[in-house]
Amino acid sequence: MIDLGERFANRAGLVKICGLREPEHAAAAAAAGADLVGFIFASARRQVSAEEAKVCVNAARKAAGNRDVLAVGVFVDAPIAKVNETAHRAGVDLVQLHGSETSSFIEALDFPALKVFLPKPSEQPECIAEQIDSYLHAARPPAAIVVDGFSERGSGGQGVQVDWESAAVLANSRPLMLAGGLNPENVARAIAIVRPIGVDVSSGVERAGVKDPERIHAFIAAARSAFAEINHDRSP
Repeated sequence: MIDLGERFANRAGLVKICGLREPEHAAAAAAAGADLVGFIFASARRQVSAEEAKVCVNAARKAAGNRDVLAVGVFVDAPIAKVNETAHRAGVDLVQLHGSETSSFIEALDFPALKVFLPKPSEQPECIAEQIDSYLHAARPPAAIVVDGFSERGSGGQGVQVDWESAAVLANSRPLMLAGGLNPENVARAIAIVRPIGVDVSSGVERAGVKDPERIHAFIAAARSAFAEINHDRSP
């Protein structure tokens, strides 16, 4: 099992392209500079099999060349054995948990994890922070927290935007990746407001429900520029 805690801490400015289904799109994401490529194993429109994901993972790593790209398997309340078995077959590096998985669930995994939170509009940042901190203070904390937009239609990937001001409160002292309603047109502003360690996009780089290499490239370029700006601001 790899330890990603330090790698995430030292790689502020992470960009993840999620919901990939085709090898050419995974390769396009890696070639454009994505740090992470995500594959959905939960029941959803973008769901892929472990075998399909494996082909995409290989394509992404080949396109990345000598640059390191991490593959992420996305699950929602799947049994521990199923998560481990699928992730091994797909050849991913870590898993992303979108359900009600507990800290003890994360401890039992063969892989590092990203834990997703989908705050409802009525929830106050302080309440969400308490929930997040219970995971971060566990014996085996997630490598990062992902805050995604809440929707009654499903567990993420719905293009619902998070309240960026609330997310900024959470990101102030926590390893937070921002998802939910991001696209090439708004990601720079989101990064400037929230200042997350990374951003995660799926539907925002699609056209007619299909990943679009031009939008993938535009998203990554906009995110890179925005992260460079806030990193410059942090410099002495």
